[in-house]
Amino acid sequence: MKALALVIVLGSSLPATSQGQEPDTSALGPRLPLETVVARTLAHSPGVASAQGAVRDAAALRRVTLGAYLPSVALNSSAGWTDQSLASAGVTSLAQTSTVNAYGAGLAAAIDVFTGGRRGAQRSQAEAISQAVDAGLVLQRYATILLARQGYFEVLRAHELVRVAGESAAQAELGLGYARDREQAGTATRADVLLAQLAASTARRQWLAAGDTLGMTTAALGRLVGADGPVDADALIALEPTPLALSDSGVLALAPAAAPAVVNAQALANADAAAVRASETQYVPTISLGAGYNWSNDGRVTGALRSGWIVALSTSFPLFNGFVREASVTQAKVAAEVATVASADTKRFARAEARRLLGSLRVAEQDIALSREAVRLATEELRVIRARYRAGIATILDVLTSQTALIQADLAFVSARFTYQIALASLEALLGRDL
Repeated sequence: MKALALVIVLGSSLPATSQGQEPDTSALGPRLPLETVVARTLAHSPGVASAQGAVRDAAALRRVTLGAYLPSVALNSSAGWTDQSLASAGVTSLAQTSTVNAYGAGLAAAIDVFTGGRRGAQRSQAEAISQAVDAGLVLQRYATILLARQGYFEVLRAHELVRVAGESAAQAELGLGYARDREQAGTATRADVLLAQLAASTARRQWLAAGDTLGMTTAALGRLVGADGPVDADALIALEPTPLALSDSGVLALAPAAAPAVVNAQALANADAAAVRASETQYVPTISLGAGYNWSNDGRVTGALRSGWIVALSTSFPLFNGFVREASVTQAKVAAEVATVASADTKRFARAEARRLLGSLRVAEQDIALSREAVRLATEELRVIRARYRAGIATILDVLTSQTALIQADLAFVSARFTYQIALASLEALLGRDL
């Protein structure tokens, strides 16, 4: 009974966490579930906003390339006055000195009837760019979701580290109480008490470091979700492994074929190939047809509009423009070659990354089971060693070694569970779909 009272007194001086309880989280901000964290991170992400803007730009470009097949229409008008002497028709000696005015308006339309395939190539380029930015938006969304999940799980992991550090401090204080009891009974030396005090001090320092890590992770999560202060994570989420929606072979087949990064790279390669075809049309003439009708008072001011129809067929073909045409074609071909190589490399990267993440996922699954069993065994070993120590059979070093083994096993269990969640989120980000 005396030893129990001593332990209670010592334990009461510890922080709340060292007694197996959560610390005061009022300073950590509101607790948000994972779904809210992801939604708010997507809403406040500059990368997502930029990707959405790129989609709108691509839609505008597609309208421009479609408009190239339609005639351009213009409305023009003019008005003028002059008091210059104008020779009257048939009377060369008589000058007219009164003010003369002229006014009129016209409607004109023009369309390219032959461009050598330029409009078709530009439209294909716009379609490919649209596919690329659509895939880029999916890629950016899942990259942002991965970032949000990482921030969320980092907060949960920090909570777990605080819990482990608190339990470690409580265990160290308990061991210190045992050492002092044995010292008073004359069955332990002063060195045993000093070693136990050192272990308790180390555990307290680890608890303080874990609390500082928790504060930093909540501040980082607050920035992600667009908050002006720290944000805590709601722990109501299952951290245990779950079956995937696809088999391993399905994941490995899907990654190099339909991953957003792969689709984006291939679409950019197609866009650059279309840009080459568009640039090569500079070697053929462009034929344009224009027509219009003017209304005017047929005033005799120089340059005034004249009433009537106007139809014109024109041809444009630069014979030599200082090698500008050749340079543009060369630049387009270089860009297409680079994009093709990048597309092939992206496919190889997706395949290798999918295999790596799947391996990490399967290792984490086994690690969770093994580390859980290690925690159970280390807990039982510590209980036995403490009983032996109180009976005078084991030494204080045996107790401290068992305490360290239990802490390491608990930390490994925490790390394994969150490694699995991050690997799963990374795999979903790579594939651009939920698993």
